[in-house]
Amino acid sequence: MVQTAQHLNNVIRGTIANLLLEILEGKISEATRIAIADMGDLQQIPEPYHHLLSYTQGASMDGVELATHLLEELREICVELQEKQP
Repeated sequence: MVQTAQHLNNVIRGTIANLLLEILEGKISEATRIAIADMGDLQQIPEPYHHLLSYTQGASMDGVELATHLLEELREICVELQEKQP
């Protein structure tokens, strides 16, 4: 499920890092939402990052509610990853 993200440029990696930090902080900022919207087509982004970014692009809820939903998505991703470990 997790693919390498090494091919991504530093701006994309920074945006993903900001999103993850803000999920844990409990509010997705407008600046992060704009940066994600400006990414446009996310086809080059590997999973699970693609899922979190596309979820954010399609969301119309406020930053706090979005962070709550993304935290649940992140929890599910972590459970899936843990189940795949030997």
